[in-house]
Amino acid sequence: MSDAATAYDEVDYPGHPFMGTHPDHLAVLGFLFGMNPAPLRSCRVLELGGGEGANLIPMAFSAPDSTFVGIDLSAESVRRGNAFIDKMGLSNIELRAYNIMDVTPDFGTFDYIIAHGVYSWVPDFVRAKMLEIYRQNLSPQGIAFVSYNAYPGCFSRDIARHIMRYHVRDESDAQTRVKQARALMEFLAEASAENTIYGFELRNQYDRVKDIEPQVLYHDDLSDVATPFFLYQVAEDAAKHGLQYLCDSSFSMAHFGRLSAKAREHLAAIPEDEAVTREQYTDFVDGRAFRESLLCHAEVKLERKIDPRRVMQLQLATSAATDDDIDPAAPDVVTFKTENGSTLSTDHRLSKAVIRILGRCWPQSKSFSEAVSEALAELGAAGDKIKENIAEETDALAGLIYRAFAAGQFQLRFSPHNVTTVLSERPRSSGLARKQAESSLMVTNLLHRGVSMKDETVRQFLLLVDGTRTVDQLVADLNAIFRRNGNPEVTEQSVLQNLGLLAKLGLLVA
Repeated sequence: MSDAATAYDEVDYPGHPFMGTHPDHLAVLGFLFGMNPAPLRSCRVLELGGGEGANLIPMAFSAPDSTFVGIDLSAESVRRGNAFIDKMGLSNIELRAYNIMDVTPDFGTFDYIIAHGVYSWVPDFVRAKMLEIYRQNLSPQGIAFVSYNAYPGCFSRDIARHIMRYHVRDESDAQTRVKQARALMEFLAEASAENTIYGFELRNQYDRVKDIEPQVLYHDDLSDVATPFFLYQVAEDAAKHGLQYLCDSSFSMAHFGRLSAKAREHLAAIPEDEAVTREQYTDFVDGRAFRESLLCHAEVKLERKIDPRRVMQLQLATSAATDDDIDPAAPDVVTFKTENGSTLSTDHRLSKAVIRILGRCWPQSKSFSEAVSEALAELGAAGDKIKENIAEETDALAGLIYRAFAAGQFQLRFSPHNVTTVLSERPRSSGLARKQAESSLMVTNLLHRGVSMKDETVRQFLLLVDGTRTVDQLVADLNAIFRRNGNPEVTEQSVLQNLGLLAKLGLLVA
């Protein structure tokens, strides 16, 4: 138990959902490497240093039959989080004001243990304790998440950190420290020589710090402890505690498509079972400054050479689509574009049909077999021809999906999410998002991502989509609000368009 005041009681750290920590995502990665991870529907999750539960509460909301425990040293953060949990009526989550150093084996066993934004910002003895917790409290097939500032990318960040900390060394007020630190970096960015590497780095660091939230700058850059690590150092320390490096949560970054041909050639020469060595040299090439590493027990036998056919046992989802309607049975190459602008091209007929089907229902997912069955039906006569060689065709599809997943163009899910693009008679938005929208324009969707409501009108609309109103009633109730506020009235067409937008944003419940 902790009742001592902390820096996080004085200056609150903004909480957010982090998709990379979600148990379903961690389960997918473990499964690809041959593990047998616990599914989201029946797992136990522990978060270390989770603050008010902004990351953990949405998980508990989406998995009512699983158990979630969060601990944090800040009693005030925990109090706020538990107040929101009470408002939501959630019974499967508990936040505790608790010291990481007090966690023992009696705390229980967990399938997933998460520590986002803790490892680099605590003393050495607390880092060692975190690894001890991973060892003693992680189930045999469990997965631990640990994020940290990373070298070599953080060498340039260290320059700014040491400069700013020197400048505010005699200032104790948090707001003043942040204001003066930013002002100094602005001066140095303008005063330094434009044609030097040092001047470039100063301007780069000023661009980084000028727009980040003041609380983040205060805790992440101006704190007494903010220690970056090379990946190999974290892996070596983990090994001392009977743990091994699995992969990074940002799996798409662990592959080489973004690197030069020369870099890919040399990195590919490093054996796949030397994962840490390969990843470390990738960081040297890429200048990586932050890592979200996954660990598991050293006794777990991992399959380092991933078989793409494992995706056949997972849920598939992608936002990839084309501007024009296509005939997937045609032999031509089709280029699909995802919501983040990435492109995916193929002339493989089954793949084209599957991508088109998934793109239409995004952000819903379909099982591999379901997507293939629907694609074969849409392909008609061409689908009948494909069935004659179905094993080879589905192997090719699995290979394409795995490569697209590694490139960040596909989502793989261990379990289907409770999200829909189909408008029911009385559409309903996420209960969590509605509760958050009562006091904020930032909500968490059913994909565990933060969504910003652009204005008060959108917030009001989200609150009204509570499953009790038809489209006609939504139009009437919205217009009643708008008339009071002097806003122009909405039409049925605009309400339907905005319901479609809520669906694409992952905010409509199936």
